[in-house]
Amino acid sequence: MMQLSRWKITLVTLVTLLGIWFSLPNLLPKTVLDQYGFLPKNGLNLGLDLQGGSHLLLEVDTEALARDKIKNLTEETRDRLRGAGIAFGSLTAQGDVVSVRINEAGRVDAALTALTPLSNPLVNNPSARDVAITKEADQVIHLTYTKEGKAAASSGAVDASIETVRRRVDNLGTREPTIIRQGTNRIVVQAPGESDPEQLKRVIGTTAKLTFQMVDESASPADVAAGRVPPGSELLPTSDPTLPPSMVVKKRVIVSGENLTKAFVDTDQSNRPAIGFRFDGEGARKFGEATSQNIGRPFAIILDGKVVSAPRIISAITGGSGQITGNFTVQEASELVNVLNGGALTAPLNIEEQRVVSAELGADSVAKGQLSTIIAFISVLIFMLLAYGWLFGGISIAALIVNLILIIAGMSVTQATLTLPGIAGLILTLAVAVDANVLIYERMRDEIRAGRNVIGALDAGFSKAMETIIDANLTSLGAAAIMFFFGAGPVRGFAWTLSLGVITSVFSAVMVTQLLLAWWYHARRPKTLPIQAADGKGVWPLIKILPQKTNFGFVRFSKLAGIISIVLVVGSLFFTIWPATPPCGGLNCGVDFKGGTILEMSQKSTIDLAKLRSTLDTLDLHDVQVQGAGQSGQDAMIRFESPTTNAQAALDRVQTSIKAQFPDASFKPATVVGPKVSGELFTGGILALVFAIGLMMVYIWFRFEWQFGMGAVVGLMHDVILTFGLFAVFRLEFTLTAVAAILTIIGYSMNDTVVVFDRIRENLRKYKKLPLKDVIDLSINETLSRTIITGVTAVMALTGLAVLGGEALFSFSVALIFGIIIGTYSSIYVAAPVILLWGVNRNAAEAEVVDVGGFKGKKAPQP
Repeated sequence: MMQLSRWKITLVTLVTLLGIWFSLPNLLPKTVLDQYGFLPKNGLNLGLDLQGGSHLLLEVDTEALARDKIKNLTEETRDRLRGAGIAFGSLTAQGDVVSVRINEAGRVDAALTALTPLSNPLVNNPSARDVAITKEADQVIHLTYTKEGKAAASSGAVDASIETVRRRVDNLGTREPTIIRQGTNRIVVQAPGESDPEQLKRVIGTTAKLTFQMVDESASPADVAAGRVPPGSELLPTSDPTLPPSMVVKKRVIVSGENLTKAFVDTDQSNRPAIGFRFDGEGARKFGEATSQNIGRPFAIILDGKVVSAPRIISAITGGSGQITGNFTVQEASELVNVLNGGALTAPLNIEEQRVVSAELGADSVAKGQLSTIIAFISVLIFMLLAYGWLFGGISIAALIVNLILIIAGMSVTQATLTLPGIAGLILTLAVAVDANVLIYERMRDEIRAGRNVIGALDAGFSKAMETIIDANLTSLGAAAIMFFFGAGPVRGFAWTLSLGVITSVFSAVMVTQLLLAWWYHARRPKTLPIQAADGKGVWPLIKILPQKTNFGFVRFSKLAGIISIVLVVGSLFFTIWPATPPCGGLNCGVDFKGGTILEMSQKSTIDLAKLRSTLDTLDLHDVQVQGAGQSGQDAMIRFESPTTNAQAALDRVQTSIKAQFPDASFKPATVVGPKVSGELFTGGILALVFAIGLMMVYIWFRFEWQFGMGAVVGLMHDVILTFGLFAVFRLEFTLTAVAAILTIIGYSMNDTVVVFDRIRENLRKYKKLPLKDVIDLSINETLSRTIITGVTAVMALTGLAVLGGEALFSFSVALIFGIIIGTYSSIYVAAPVILLWGVNRNAAEAEVVDVGGFKGKKAPQP
């Protein structure tokens, strides 16, 4: 592996140069990028907390929703009476009431029975119904859309619209938007750094209501021109210039967009942009039945009330897929596919307000984050030099810098969102990235102690460490993939950044390090390695004064550690859940989970946002966010958690304090906003977490044995629960940043556990007769120096963030430091004892079981 292969030199050089190339937009001023058109244009996509972005205030058109309900109720009444064979006269809709007159007096009761299924109890209030059905004089039946039904439908439409908007914006890329409910029927959308707000408005505001309906050929062109429409049909405009300006279609919907499973950009027979689609099983069945019964007749494809295509049915379409053709451009087709895949809006959205907002965090907070990041990064570099010396430490630093360049390039190209907690996560990724270098170097030291020569130690160090590196990083990559596909919003953004970090870390730590060490060896032909055992001539690098071999008896303390862990886990669960009040129980949830209050202020002069923040900091409010609004700088938006008791008094106190510092300030009426973390986002995050942990268990089971997989999962659950306990006991604010911290802890804990497991597996093969408890003790001792060095680099970096990063990063950094410590503990005293409890198969004929006290069980009988 230490050969200077041309393909390795070419690959490393090419990838590094591409990384530098795509990182240039973050280093060069915009004027230079515009002057030289061949340069890449995409820099890092900063989050809303770092750069601000577009702010849209949307209002859900609940009146349009009610009109659609009355329209559908009218058609359902007609269909049900016809299906029951009941003759009726006038069928009219006025306001919220649909009236129908039954021709025969003796059939009124039968009509009531047929129409009863149209009235349904409300989910949250079973005693109330959405439609009230009453029998009036002269054989008339009224179907009234109740106030309770309208309120429930409006509330559901707003909730559904929030999730639809979230999916649509997520499909634009990993932008991590802020989407919250304001008042009863309004939605606030803030997209970080959105360069094309008009595109954002188009994507968000398109209803994307897709229906397939039959064309009514009974209407003559004269009737259409005169606006005369047969009963049960409607006149709709068309958007395709090859069609008439308007067409008459049956009101009955054959299939709707609710049955759509996927839409994609396609091309028609003339190679023009089109939209391909696929239905689910129910939609395919309905579509197949309708087309088989109407061969030779045209049907209309209707999008948002306009006929986009009206093909004639040549034969039954039973495959559940098709194509929408029309006068689309490529951009229009792409945007339409995006909104169709995001789901249709249940009601139209009206843009009430659009403006630009400044960063949620002040310049002082961002400056603190930048300073602490620089100090953390430098501290990691210095420690690696002190630990491994100029040569091996310098090589690891070179690999680390290449890694940083590749991560920045990857995030720039993919436009992944970088937030302030993301910067902290990036520093942690770099701190943990040295782990691969440490694994390789420690393997080399092991091989030197085993009697290998320099070239043999170098080669074996890479080859033996590669298996561990692959196992440790594949689990993280698989977990990130699960989080990306099953999660939403910030979970997807975090997963994407994590994936980039894993890939670039492995490449730089393995390929770059290997190439540089190969160059050094071929140039110097050394007789000894600078990192091998101390020779008495000095104490630097520090690796020489660390114990070369330890022999701690970790397993003998397993029972005590197990009891302590059980007590801590039970206590953490209790304090996390109690009191069991939604949405967070014992956790000190911030405005991200609980919602809060938005107060908008204005004044005639420019608002000093830093002064405004310092004023609010004295009021003991939770999760205060201050943003400038508009271009003039004379408006600001203040968001804070509403106290559970006497919220109005808190609001009055805020306004009084602001008026004392800003005498000419004026306020708009405060509004209540919902949480950033909606039910769907929370559920998606939990599902992503469960699937990720399950995937880790399956992979470790496949690579090792089922006992190892069980041990890894128990260790992960132990770390997650104790981290929740940390937030609950110390009342640290639990926000989306805390969720990112927990996801990071899972990745670190898994990495540490896999390293120990990999050495246990290797020693089980090497020492077939050694008792299992001794194998585990030996493996932990052999990986101890690597565990200490990796943990120290990560803790050093995070300590700088906790001390210097300000309030915005304190809880995040403290949680990560705790997670690293507890993750190291769990890999030794939680995951390993699980293996001891069940034992492992040493070979096909012998299985040894050892209890946690070290008692050696009987061997399985020989066959």
